Amino acid sequence: MRGEIAMPSGSLHRSSRLSAVLAAMLAISTAQAEVLYISDDAYVDAITESSNTGERQALPIRDLDSERRRFIREVQRDGVDFDFELFKEVELPNFKHLRVPVFRSSGTRGPGILLVHGNSSSSRSFVFQVFGGLGLTHRIFLLDLPGHGRAEKVDPSLPLPTDGGVPVGFPEYQIGLLEALAVVAADPEIAPEVFVGWSLGGDLLLQAHGAGLLPDAKGFFIFGTAPVGAHPPTTEPPFLPPNVPERPLGILPSFGFAFQVDPRSPLGFSLNGQFTDPVPPFAPPPISEARNVGEAYLRAFFGGGRGLQGIVPRFFLEDGFDRADARARASLGVVALGLLATGAVDELEVLHDLAGDPSTRDDDIPIAVAFGAQEAFVNGQYLKDLADAGAIPTLWRDEIIEVRGAGHAIHFERPARLNSLVRTFVRDLRP
Repeated sequence: MRGEIAMPSGSLHRSSRLSAVLAAMLAISTAQAEVLYISDDAYVDAITESSNTGERQALPIRDLDSERRRFIREVQRDGVDFDFELFKEVELPNFKHLRVPVFRSSGTRGPGILLVHGNSSSSRSFVFQVFGGLGLTHRIFLLDLPGHGRAEKVDPSLPLPTDGGVPVGFPEYQIGLLEALAVVAADPEIAPEVFVGWSLGGDLLLQAHGAGLLPDAKGFFIFGTAPVGAHPPTTEPPFLPPNVPERPLGILPSFGFAFQVDPRSPLGFSLNGQFTDPVPPFAPPPISEARNVGEAYLRAFFGGGRGLQGIVPRFFLEDGFDRADARARASLGVVALGLLATGAVDELEVLHDLAGDPSTRDDDIPIAVAFGAQEAFVNGQYLKDLADAGAIPTLWRDEIIEVRGAGHAIHFERPARLNSLVRTFVRDLRP
């Protein structure tokens, strides 16, 4: 069944209500439950179908947030694992040795919506979009970016390319990320018109659109993303402190770039870091209390009571430590730190150019921008300053959306809120 989550049999053999809730949240296919879904309405109906009788039973869930927290604890405790069923694979024209998997939801309502994940994550982070009310109704597509998730990686025997001791990275993990977006967007079976990007995914969408790779885009929705450019209209930094000593680089973002202070390097740093490395001594608490940089980085995705101290779903850990290529992080660091001869697209200019003919709004491309109130990466005041300065002329609803009760991973911590926002945004795009 397309869009189904595959899981090991026997992983949820409990007769309790929690088992039904977990099954519903994961849309598990088993002998007892042919297909189980969950929506994001105030009262949630998880529809179960017995493979023996074909009978259906509605399970009302009155406190989705409470059940979600219980679900996360179960995932962490039991090691529950899952994958989306493959919709198709696409080949990158300039990197034919890499193939990128694409997944889709069961919804049929248009337009197509492409979800793009963040650094050291995968399409699996959007589980509550695919199997929430949004994915059950709308045509959602997802991909794993090169070097992430189930996408193919560069030959593991190859070291990170350098030039005179300066890292230059793998082009597969630089321009290849944009090429993956362009190929998926141009696929006639997918043909997305709305693009939703989380964190790095939001940056990539702006970069791709600025490079002319998304000509059919009708709207963008980015969250956990801080668009940057040469001339920001604010003195606020795009990312939150604490910073690496003597560098305008946040400690937590640096972990996502494989950054290491290295006095032996001509740059004073290297990009050879691993998620298993110990936290550097200059990191303050609570970052310093993590067992390694990967744990600190991934825990920072989540806000609320967890912060850097609570539970991270096991599949987030697997996607960060095992499924993401550390050389992909380093290659992204090359771009982020401006080490390439040709710089990246100015994202603030892309935002400006979303406005078309000044005499009409008919050719404007709306963009929604959101962040979690308990963000550990993105500076919400920076985003608000961009809006106040008119740097986002096609900003949806003329406001930066602050989502309470969430950190960096709004789509996982507040899925009902994010799904509702995306659904309304898509509705507003229609003539």
